[in-house]
Amino acid sequence: RRSSDLELFTGAGDIEAFGELFFDNLATMLGVTGSAIGHIGYGILAAPWRSWGPEGYALACAQQWEKIYYEWNIPACGLCLLFGNVYYAWLATRLATKENRTDVTAQPYGMNTTVIYIMLYAITLPALERGHDKFAPCIDFASRCSATDAEIQSGARKAAEYAWEVSVTANFIVGLFEVSGFFLGDLVRWLFPTAAVFIPLFGVGFMWLGFVYVVDIFEHPMMCWLPFMIVLTGFFGNVRYPIYKSVTFPIALLAILSSSAFGWMGACEQSTDDIVYGFGSHTTSVAAQYNGVDAATGLARKTCQGTDKALAKAAWKQYAGKGDIFGGFGKGLKGFTHSDVKDLVAQSLLYGAIGFLGSMADVESAEMAGDSYPMAECLIFDGLGTMIGALAGSIYGTTMYIGHPIHKALGAKIGYSLLNGVVYFVLFCSGIFASLYNVIPLCANGAILIFVGLLLGRQAFEATPPRHYPALLLGVMPFIANKMSLESQGNHSYDMGIQMMSAAGGTMCGIFLCCIACFAIDRSFHKCVVVSFFMCFLSLFGFFASHNDLIDPSTGVRGPRHEKLGIYDSSSDLNQGWRWSVAWAMVGVYFAAHIPFQKKGSHVKMPIDMRDMKADPYDSDTDLS
Repeated sequence: RRSSDLELFTGAGDIEAFGELFFDNLATMLGVTGSAIGHIGYGILAAPWRSWGPEGYALACAQQWEKIYYEWNIPACGLCLLFGNVYYAWLATRLATKENRTDVTAQPYGMNTTVIYIMLYAITLPALERGHDKFAPCIDFASRCSATDAEIQSGARKAAEYAWEVSVTANFIVGLFEVSGFFLGDLVRWLFPTAAVFIPLFGVGFMWLGFVYVVDIFEHPMMCWLPFMIVLTGFFGNVRYPIYKSVTFPIALLAILSSSAFGWMGACEQSTDDIVYGFGSHTTSVAAQYNGVDAATGLARKTCQGTDKALAKAAWKQYAGKGDIFGGFGKGLKGFTHSDVKDLVAQSLLYGAIGFLGSMADVESAEMAGDSYPMAECLIFDGLGTMIGALAGSIYGTTMYIGHPIHKALGAKIGYSLLNGVVYFVLFCSGIFASLYNVIPLCANGAILIFVGLLLGRQAFEATPPRHYPALLLGVMPFIANKMSLESQGNHSYDMGIQMMSAAGGTMCGIFLCCIACFAIDRSFHKCVVVSFFMCFLSLFGFFASHNDLIDPSTGVRGPRHEKLGIYDSSSDLNQGWRWSVAWAMVGVYFAAHIPFQKKGSHVKMPIDMRDMKADPYDSDTDLS
């Protein structure tokens, strides 16, 4: 069969899949934009306590950062989304031609949610804070110093550009590391238990696509609860609403429209009346607690994100039609000239490994759904997509998107992927994404992401032998810890166990925790020993639990060596890596001691094949043979 004979668009299946993928990506972009602009920019960088520069300088830095974000970063994201979606549509036609099939579904492609969130707080935020201090017209920690408006704006622009260059350069390095890891994909898939391979998808799905948006829904029930029920009923209950013959109303669009309508009718408006609290004269309001405070005015927001008419009009006036795909092209890689770029390499290697492991799980997920894509090629082009985006000025990486089985179940082929790439390229290059961010409530898309996250969890359990369920649950715990460590509005948990588990998004800890648990359950003691001593070595460099610093009691901020690779031996009291190295060595010796006694009829039973879906640790050796 020639690829030209394959259906480009299948109708309802591709429409439904496009709606799910489009809003899936949109929810991610709205969420990370809220973190990058709302929390990091106006919430932390422009916070009132950052008072050692001229009056208005910190706010100007946040405003310049917002401008660069929308005018250079967002169009670059559109370019890499177009590249990836077109490539994976072509790869699907190639697979269909090779196997003489017409039921092949293209791999979905989108923004790399996990790595984006980690890099925003681990690289972009520190770069903005360094840029703020580095380019301030004057610094006075005792009182406000003075500077002209021109000096303030010039310094703020330089600070924002510096942070953007550092972030773009780090993103490029991450993509490079993802490409360089292509040869490990099939090897890791062969060596690791299925549960460990699924941990990146399960962890991200449960925490960042599921739990986070359930919390948002509970914050604004009048606006979000009904759309959530629409998603559950439509996607999990398979209820459809016909429009004409076989064409049905897209469930995702119905949820988006209903949530937006309720929001704009005032469903999340709160009172701005002052309320005295505590033992002093401090005041707050219900609106401030639920909807936050405007950084420019210091006043509580009456309504929530995505439902403020004034902000929506201002965004349209400032950014619509001003997206410039060539505005930041090549300029961001100037970050390689900054002296602190050397500190990014070790971090980026870690984040590249996270992206690589997530992509590997995506290929595994697609294969289990019936479409076997070439692992090495997919990993190479995932990294290339991120590098192309960075070259154009993007601070965000892209990847194969989780959810291939969902789109295949909907009957989609390749049309949804092509449409997604083209629509996002036009949307992001047009300059209207800033307006979109201010007219669509976050939970409108969140309900769709919850569905994706829950489905990924279900798939992980379905693909895993029941005896490995405890290992799956253990593996997701570091992702919960990661959320806990980021929860306190810029400050961090003082629980050092949380800091250990949460490093690097919890991905490395989750994978190897799940892996060692699976091998222990299967009594594969040789593999337990290999994993233990491998992690014994890597722990010295901060690969497993890279928290090797303290938390400042006065600010609640972690030290500079958190989530950094290095050599963490016992020469410093701060170092914890060597302690993990000793712990893994102890575990390795423990497992090795079982090997001589492992034989049929012994109290130490024979190993279980890790791919055996039915075996149970309590079966007799005769059953295992």
